[in-house]
Amino acid sequence: MNPFTHVVNWPWYYVALYFYISGVSAGAYFIGSLAELYGGERQREIRRVAFSLALPLIVTAPVLLIADLGRPERFWYLMLYAKDGIPYINLQSPVSLGAWGLIVYGGFALLSFLNAVAENGHPALAPFTRFYNCLPRKVYAALGMLAGLFVVGYPGVLLNLTAWPLWEATSPLLGSLFIASGASTGAAAIVLVVAWQKRAAGDAYAHLEKLDRVSMIIELLIIGAVIVVAGQYAAPIMSGFYGIMFWGGTVFLGILLPLGLYWYAGRPGTDRNRLVMLTAVFVLFGGALLRISLMQAG
Repeated sequence: MNPFTHVVNWPWYYVALYFYISGVSAGAYFIGSLAELYGGERQREIRRVAFSLALPLIVTAPVLLIADLGRPERFWYLMLYAKDGIPYINLQSPVSLGAWGLIVYGGFALLSFLNAVAENGHPALAPFTRFYNCLPRKVYAALGMLAGLFVVGYPGVLLNLTAWPLWEATSPLLGSLFIASGASTGAAAIVLVVAWQKRAAGDAYAHLEKLDRVSMIIELLIIGAVIVVAGQYAAPIMSGFYGIMFWGGTVFLGILLPLGLYWYAGRPGTDRNRLVMLTAVFVLFGGALLRISLMQAG
C-alpha cells in the first residue's frame, strides 16, 4: 500500500469548513498580491481589502483543525514529531506539511495585514511595519502568494491521497479545482466588501469582476473533467442529496447563476452595485457547498 494513502473519517463541520475558509483567505491574498505586484496605485483599494480579509479568515483555520483532533492539547503533533525525545519535522507526512504551509502563509498574511492597517490611517496599530518594510513589499507579497496557493490547493491533494474511490480516482484534479474555487470565492469576498463600501475605482472593480468570472469558468471546466475522470465513482455526486448540493448548490447557484448575474449587471438601468453584491453571496455560498458535497459524497 502507498504509505501516503489513508482512510479518513472527517466531520464536514470542521474539516470542510477549514478547507473553505482557508481557500477564501488564500484566494483573497492571491488577488491582493496581484494588485500589489502589477496593479499600481489604482488597485490600492482592492489590495487593502484583500489583505484585510486574508488574515482574520486564516486565523480561524487552526481553531477548526485543533477542534477536529479530538485531543486538542496534542495539536503540536501536527507540526512536530518526537523521536528519542528530539522533536523534528516529518516531511513525509502530508498533514505536517499542510500545518507548516499554514504557518508560513499566516506569517505573510500578517505582514500584509499590518500594512493594510497602516494604509487605513492607523499606523499606531502597526508599529513594526517600518522594520520589515525595509524588504520591498512586492517580495513578501509574491512569497505569500506562493504559500497561499499551496494552502488553497493542499486540501484537494490531501483528498486525492486517501483511499476513498471518488477522491482517489480524481487525482490530481481536486487540487486544481480548489485553487480555482479559492480564486473565485476570494474575488467574491473582495467584491462584496468593495461593493458595500463603494470605494473602488471603476476600472479596478471591472478587473476584479473579470477575474472572478474567469475563475468560475475554469472551475466549471475542471468540474467537468472531474466527472469524466471519476467515471463510475462519481455516482455519489450525480444523484441524491449530495448530488442536489453539488449540482444545484455549487454548479448552478455558485457558478452558472453568478455568471448570468454578472452579465445582467452590466446592462443599463440596473442597480449594479446591489446586484453584484448578491452575485458575490451566491459565489461564496457555492464555494462552501463544493467542499461540503465533495467531502460528504467522497
